Amino acid sequence: MRYENTPRPDIELHPHIRDLIEGQEKRVYDRNYHRSKDKEKEERDDLIKDNKMMAVTDFYCTDCKKDFKGVAVKQVEVDWTNSTQRIAFYKTKCFCGKWAVRLITDKNRDGFWVRSRAVRADQGKHYADMIQPHETGFNLLYGRKNKS
Repeated sequence: MRYENTPRPDIELHPHIRDLIEGQEKRVYDRNYHRSKDKEKEERDDLIKDNKMMAVTDFYCTDCKKDFKGVAVKQVEVDWTNSTQRIAFYKTKCFCGKWAVRLITDKNRDGFWVRSRAVRADQGKHYADMIQPHETGFNLLYGRKNKS
């Protein structure tokens, strides 16, 4: 005797089973979240460890509005609200006496890339190399291809 045509309620819609499934999904999400946080912490610690204690690097002074190279000292600070969160940066003094900072760990928040005239000049110099066929100005630079 076969029970293929016997009507069965969807077992996953039962409230107790739904609670079990949601609990399992939450545990999987939490495990993956903590794994990614641990990985980010390890990457941050490796980045701090791999950078030299002293380095000659480019800086931008917000008072002088000039780019300059300076011998910088690496400093690491710990966030007092979260002791596992460490921020590393290079710090040096400009000729005018103001401190200039370059971030090591949070490079996307480093203001040097936005303010520096040398970086902007370098970006402008290579702009034509990065232009794509669908962008404005491509035909002006490279001309249209002849359709034969």
